[in-house]
Amino acid sequence: MTLAGVLLVSILGAQATYFLIHHKHWPTVRASAFPALLFVIFLRLSGVNWDGALQGAFFGATFVGMTDKSRLGWKRVLVASLVYGVIFTFLIPLARGVGGGLGAAAFASCSVVYILTNFAKKLQKA
Repeated sequence: MTLAGVLLVSILGAQATYFLIHHKHWPTVRASAFPALLFVIFLRLSGVNWDGALQGAFFGATFVGMTDKSRLGWKRVLVASLVYGVIFTFLIPLARGVGGGLGAAAFASCSVVYILTNFAKKLQKA
């Protein structure tokens, strides 16, 4: 599992979910599950021996895409998915056996992007 691979699947998972929720008006859970299912099927049919961690990275990134567009637009979701990919790569392995790691990483990545962008906006106004 490489960082570039995790970042790529993180972007794909988050953006696909965000698109289905906010442009196609799918229910949130279905908008997360359907791209994850397609991704796993694609990996299985490709014949390539993919690392199972990429499946986890994609699925967790769909949680990033579940964010409300009033908090994060698609560009910020893109940035949050990159932050998620870094957290997934470097911090999730340290939390083995801790439940909810994917959701916690998605929450942390969205929170970091939300807080930093709001802080930057306040600095610009000052």
